[in-house]
Amino acid sequence: MLISSLLGVVFFKNCKLWLKSIFLFIFIFFIGFLFKRYVAKFIQNMFSKIGLVLPSNIILTFKNYITFWFFLTALYIAFLNSPINSVNVIIHKIFYGILAFSIVFLIASIFSKLFKNSFHEKISSNIIKFIIISIGLTLILNQIGIRLTPILTALGIGSLAVALALQDTLANFFAGINILACKQIVKNDYIRLNSGQEGTVMEINWRTTIIREMSNTVIVIPNNKISSAIVTSFQYQKAEVSAFVNYTVAYDSDLEYVEKVAKFAAQEIINNHDNTIKTYKPVIYFTNFIDSSITFILFFRVKDVYSKAFIQSEILKNIHKKFNAAKIKIPFPKRVFTVDNGNNDKLLS
Repeated sequence: MLISSLLGVVFFKNCKLWLKSIFLFIFIFFIGFLFKRYVAKFIQNMFSKIGLVLPSNIILTFKNYITFWFFLTALYIAFLNSPINSVNVIIHKIFYGILAFSIVFLIASIFSKLFKNSFHEKISSNIIKFIIISIGLTLILNQIGIRLTPILTALGIGSLAVALALQDTLANFFAGINILACKQIVKNDYIRLNSGQEGTVMEINWRTTIIREMSNTVIVIPNNKISSAIVTSFQYQKAEVSAFVNYTVAYDSDLEYVEKVAKFAAQEIINNHDNTIKTYKPVIYFTNFIDSSITFILFFRVKDVYSKAFIQSEILKNIHKKFNAAKIKIPFPKRVFTVDNGNNDKLLS
């Protein structure tokens, strides 16, 4: 009788503790859920005071981590007030470790997003994230009493074999870092390799560079091939793209008049299209005497390589139209054959 009453008292006491811990968990998590609604404005105002404007994706990352921190805090306080508080000291270290690692992971995510916004490449943001997480994880493990010296020693012995097995992969990795550091090839640039491939750089990752051709075909090139290739960049540092059209006129043409009409035809197209450089006036050079005609080249500039072919076609059509209207002859090859009748008569006789 006495034992059953004691068990009832213990059960009632534990039940109260369980209810208290559950109530604390729900209450703290609910407060965190409400606080999440106002955290974006709070963080933006805090950084705006020092003259910084955070991107929206970083604000969203803050909000997600704050929700996790309130959940972790609510769970930990509920654990402290539960009947199993003194079951195992390791649980306390687990909570502290998870909290510290989440803070490190938040810092790594923020820095990786900032680097991604600056360099527009995944590899740079991934490297930054890896470095920060590695340093943070090392410090956390040291604080909770896990010695890393034996682990690092074992990794150092095995790293030589791994490096030999992954020679090509490591070469591509460091070549990718070199490409990003030099900034001579960046995402969205139009490039041409000395091997003939050309297109828009879609991505530079840890192993390859991905290029999309005009035909929408995707080319995947190892980074070490890119770093050792001769690369022609059509948009280095956002440079304008020069373009030209070739044309021929008859020998008896007035070249001054031809130049005037051709420039007028080109300028008409340039003024009517957004992708042309209107401050650069068309330039004409007469280049050569060929069979039945004189050749000239008309130079102009466009904003990007993608509109180059279209503007070339439009200018060529307009020059042809204006030349026909101005009665400027566009010659075709002629062959003149001379027959010596005297020699023919001798042969016949």
